[in-house]
Amino acid sequence: MAKEPELIQSRHDTATNWTAANPTLEAGEVGFETDTGQFKVGDGSNLWASLTYFTQIGMRYLKSYTVVQVATLTPASYARGMVWVSDEAGGAQPAYCNGTNWKRFSDGATVS
Repeated sequence: MAKEPELIQSRHDTATNWTAANPTLEAGEVGFETDTGQFKVGDGSNLWASLTYFTQIGMRYLKSYTVVQVATLTPASYARGMVWVSDEAGGAQPAYCNGTNWKRFSDGATVS
């Protein structure tokens, strides 16, 4: 039986509202600005204003790695980085680094 696609929804609001609220996003949590099209990925400790934007990026621009290759990337050097994992369990998908591990966007599990 085919697996149904899962919906991944990020937090979203206008740039003005994000700035006014200045929240701390959880590690790997995406905050999307609906009026600018830009987004930030939280690290679990820094406020919105301290996070950097991921700009001019789309899935086609993510560098592609296999699971074995991702395991060789030093997490501390790639904190808040994003890659495309071409052979991840459950199919190819984006992953982010929380500074310690590479995590799947789909469910937050460690890439394996």
